[in-house]
Amino acid sequence: MRRKERSGFTLIELLVVVAIIALLISILLPSLARARELAKRTTCAANMSGMGKGFYTYATENADAWPVAAPNSLTINNAPVNYWDQTGYLGGDTAACDPVAAYIAGTVMSQMSVTRNMWQLVKTGGTSPKSFICPSSSDSPDVVDNPADFWDFPATAGDMSVNRGWTSGGSNESCVSYGYQVPYGPKGRPTTEVDQRMALAADKGPYGIVSKGLGLTAPPASLTVNSAPDDWMKYNSPNHGGIGSGEGQVVLYADSHAEFLPKPIVGVGSDNIYTAWLTTSNFPNLVGNPSIASRIGGQRPDQSGTNSLMPSENTDSLIYP
Repeated sequence: MRRKERSGFTLIELLVVVAIIALLISILLPSLARARELAKRTTCAANMSGMGKGFYTYATENADAWPVAAPNSLTINNAPVNYWDQTGYLGGDTAACDPVAAYIAGTVMSQMSVTRNMWQLVKTGGTSPKSFICPSSSDSPDVVDNPADFWDFPATAGDMSVNRGWTSGGSNESCVSYGYQVPYGPKGRPTTEVDQRMALAADKGPYGIVSKGLGLTAPPASLTVNSAPDDWMKYNSPNHGGIGSGEGQVVLYADSHAEFLPKPIVGVGSDNIYTAWLTTSNFPNLVGNPSIASRIGGQRPDQSGTNSLMPSENTDSLIYP
């Protein structure tokens, strides 16, 4: 009798199949990860577009001005207000610490922030803290139950303590992903009347405690509008790619449309949206009017002086954090 032979895979054939499957997975995973990132960018752009509509709705009820939380200047009773690198102000940010009441009383709130202006949409019920989180970032929304009782984003997500403001060594990177046009100073305030090509909000920039870019300088003169996107990664938002390797940012324009762009040079006149123009009005030692190079590089926001704490011209986008 003829022996019946059993059919099946040999060990070598099985290993070959496993190797092929592993190779296919290694090829497909980056594509899937890329597809997820692109989907997150779409969601991020939708968030920004929704914010833009909220800002416009707010403006229709407030003399065409986008939110500017009190106090709306660089000083209170001639004392300087430092609003960089933090949310809230030292001493707490509950309803009992109403900045308007403090302003009337003459109290100097030395720890102001730009994010407090975006919080106005939350405070007035126009949106929720979740709308200020980019899905590509590691940030988490504030989960406070009574947002109208507060005046700014907290230092950490879910922080409902009395002191919601930033303190030395702290970070508020976990509760807000976007930056806002600096509304302080005489020029460049966000309104419905500005040049519609201006960027008035975007993914948070590369500078400051919020974005962890504490040691980052302004872009060097070697970078130009025509430089490759890879050369600009260090100066992009960290939301889409991480600190120092940002692939770009979603930008909200004055006409309320939002789009993802691979370089921060997207404003009026080759403007870097994360730095201030160098101009003779703000920087007296500068000779001549702002050149394209000074708009691309500009002055990074910091605490070295008030010249760098406000837009230099009415078409100067200066988005922070």
